[in-house]
Amino acid sequence: MSLFRPLISILLVFISVLIVSCGDGVQAKAPTYSAAKLAQIQATNKNVVALSDRLPELATLIENRDWNNVKSFIHGPLGDFRTRMSGLSRELLPGTKEQALALGKEIFVHLNKIDEAAGNNDYKIAIRNYGEALKDFASFEKLIPQA
Repeated sequence: MSLFRPLISILLVFISVLIVSCGDGVQAKAPTYSAAKLAQIQATNKNVVALSDRLPELATLIENRDWNNVKSFIHGPLGDFRTRMSGLSRELLPGTKEQALALGKEIFVHLNKIDEAAGNNDYKIAIRNYGEALKDFASFEKLIPQA
């Protein structure tokens, strides 16, 4: 019986090596966007870009210290900004999706801080958060695949 144990162990190792070496060497492809998905992302991105194109208007309002209109602009025209960015983020591939969602939340935080600063007539906080929102949006845009 003690003679068979080493032989069984060697036989099992040999069978394991044979099975592994005969396995299919097909490697999984990295996920990519289909043409239809890219078209859908680009269409959604147009809506986000349309809102981001209005961000300079917010800067002008902050520069003029027009606090009532700053608050109105954030809650009015920019009110859908986070929703549209979140929708676009969900269409992205895993990994990129999480980054985009995090950047969208950061932009929303900056807009809330601008809103709060407008309520306190605080130019420094408002303009600093505006700059941070622009940087975060530029990072967000880099995550969007181009057709």
